[in-house]
Amino acid sequence: MLVPIKAGWARSRKALAATAALAAALAVGGVVTASPASAGTNCSGGYHCVFWSSFNSARHSYYDSDSNFTNDTFNNTTYGTAGSGTTVNDNAWSASNSSSGGYYSRYYLNINSGGGMLFCVKPGSEVEELSAALSASSLSLTTSNPGGCY
Repeated sequence: MLVPIKAGWARSRKALAATAALAAALAVGGVVTASPASAGTNCSGGYHCVFWSSFNSARHSYYDSDSNFTNDTFNNTTYGTAGSGTTVNDNAWSASNSSSGGYYSRYYLNINSGGGMLFCVKPGSEVEELSAALSASSLSLTTSNPGGCY
């Protein structure tokens, strides 16, 4: 009688080991097959970029949320020098999202997100030459789609 129980236990152990191996393989596969950064215009992978005017002007790149654009300047002139050195606050007329983690870029009217969301940019998307009424002062990132995104 002990033999069937032991054989059943051995089969259960093998099944458990196989299940654990499959789970480990899926976990590793998930890391290996993670999606690449979504490409936005003139914005390096993993970043959320704002531009002084068009995508061919000076830009500022953000890797994370920033609740206050007043100390930021358009300091990257890779694609154009127009606006170089200008403060980002209330002067960001275009935005591009090259998120590497599926983050939506939410831009707000006032510092610290106090003025309500102006616009949102989906991963891999962009919006160019917004009207003056949509000039942003802060950025917040989220993984959930807040709706109404470019």
